[in-house]
Amino acid sequence: MVKPEDVIKAITGTWLYLNVTSYFDNGTISHHEDAGLGRFPVGILTYNANGWMSANFMSSRPEDRPPNIDIETQDVGTDAEWALIGKHTLAYAGPWYVSETTEEVDVGQITHGPTKVAWVPTWVGKEFQKNYTLYDGAGVMRFKSRSQEGLIGDMFFRRLDAGDDD
Repeated sequence: MVKPEDVIKAITGTWLYLNVTSYFDNGTISHHEDAGLGRFPVGILTYNANGWMSANFMSSRPEDRPPNIDIETQDVGTDAEWALIGKHTLAYAGPWYVSETTEEVDVGQITHGPTKVAWVPTWVGKEFQKNYTLYDGAGVMRFKSRSQEGLIGDMFFRRLDAGDDD
């Protein structure tokens, strides 16, 4: 069995969200669009070697992102515009750990949580298990997990290296 330390070393870093495909247990692709994040969200996962992580995702739809909101000025934006941004964002942070290892460092399971902070109070204290597979020399990561709606999610991320600007 691979040691958890080897998995931590392989996953530590920052990962840019690429895409997700959701499907039913029978393999049929769901064309379900996430109500909050939309069809093409943007996001980043960050894992550090000390066992802490953060997940930040948001809708890329222009109608979900009022263009004139600025945190430098408190009186810019209505409560409705700020609520819209919150409704179309997903963010949480907390510890992460290796919950299952296999014979290969490239395949296993990690757990996010219990979360310490989250954009919605009901997610504080939750744990999220992710079955992962690493590809291309640990440059691409795939997560498979089940959504709250019972769909299987197949998510892909690309490792960001120092100097990447996308």
